[in-house]
Amino acid sequence: MSQGGIDGGGRDAFASQFGLTMAAVGSAVGLGNIWRFSYILGINGGGAFLVIYILCVLLVGLPILISELSIGRHSGLSAVSAFRKLAPGTAWWLTGAVGVLAATVIAFYYPVVAGWSLGYVFESLFNWGAVAGDTGAAFDAFTSGWKSFLFAGIALCVTAVILLGGISAGIEKWSKLLMPLLGGILIILVLRSVTLPNAMAGVRFLFEPDFSSLGVGGVLDALGHSFYSLSLGMGIMITYASYMKKNADLVQAAVSILALDTGIAVLAGLAIFPAVFALGLDPGQGAGLAFVTLPGAFAQMPAGWLFSALFFLLLFIAALTSMMSILQVPLAFLEDELHLPKKKGIWIICAAVVFFGTPSALAFGPLRDFTILGLDYFTFLDRLANNILLPVTGLLGALFIFFGFGASASKREFLLGAKNQHSFIARLYPAAIKFIVPVAIVLILLNATGLLRTA
Repeated sequence: MSQGGIDGGGRDAFASQFGLTMAAVGSAVGLGNIWRFSYILGINGGGAFLVIYILCVLLVGLPILISELSIGRHSGLSAVSAFRKLAPGTAWWLTGAVGVLAATVIAFYYPVVAGWSLGYVFESLFNWGAVAGDTGAAFDAFTSGWKSFLFAGIALCVTAVILLGGISAGIEKWSKLLMPLLGGILIILVLRSVTLPNAMAGVRFLFEPDFSSLGVGGVLDALGHSFYSLSLGMGIMITYASYMKKNADLVQAAVSILALDTGIAVLAGLAIFPAVFALGLDPGQGAGLAFVTLPGAFAQMPAGWLFSALFFLLLFIAALTSMMSILQVPLAFLEDELHLPKKKGIWIICAAVVFFGTPSALAFGPLRDFTILGLDYFTFLDRLANNILLPVTGLLGALFIFFGFGASASKREFLLGAKNQHSFIARLYPAAIKFIVPVAIVLILLNATGLLRTA
């Protein structure tokens, strides 16, 4: 196999720059970029939110992405081991530990949502009458019954089989297949959506900024989503970069990841909002947009079952590529820290996901009355990971660049192998990671925990 990391050591590696980019973009382009991005853009007024989001991606998301890529490749190790190697004898390894914990917590509920997406492919093909009849009741019935549990299990099994192949023969191989497929499906849906009558109202909603419709809360939502949408703060990019060769161009990789991730989010908006406006639906429906509102929109189209199946296949592919990266984080931890064989590590992770994740699948049915701090089990895990663990990891990671690794050392690693040594990104990075990112993440934390009042 190819060798990666500082000292080689026979560690599996990505075989190509394209493979790395597809894997990293696949990780970033999860349900958040298609489902979450669209509904928070819808409730925050459209185009103005998009403008602020892109600015936040450039000023906050990109510097954190650079820092995580540089830490991962320089160390050649997964999240916890990377911090141990770069700052031996210190407590900085806790930064990686919180990231691994975040990925693990997400793994306990993410297969459930992936299962919803996969299940709705089959519901669209074989039970379309029930789905299109009363979309809200159909979704409630699906999430509260045995189908939710079944399809979550299928999603987990598919991910485990891919991970057994390793980095180059597993994650890279499947990412190179799935991401172009995702792009092709998305383009088909965009073409169908923008050719509907009155579709241009949705295009204008997406691209014509009206800043009077965007409040402080919307700006903070854009800031928070710019952080989450790139799979930052959970050790994924550190772990993926640890499998990169030293001659890989990190500058090109970072720009490609950011551009493709943002581009797919915008395309998802083009697939959704023209259809929503053309069919007279409310773009501000919120979290129910994908599973409740859109099936209602598809029901009004000729061959709506087909476009519904394609859309949910798109969601499942996005979820699957993210699950590959999410489970790879604790797997790499078990391999690097406990020296467990890959197969044994996968069995342990899957057993933990089944044990701690089963209540997530049952949270909308038999366990709907079971709560933690007033939240159902599924929502509690989601809030714990996204509102607390990810921002904390991001903040600690930025502070580590400043006080531990050093911004200069991080920049040198980032530029190692880069064709353009004097890019604007390289000049922006030190100031952004030192000053802009910490302030931004503190605001994300305060907003996510409700300590910052925006009303």
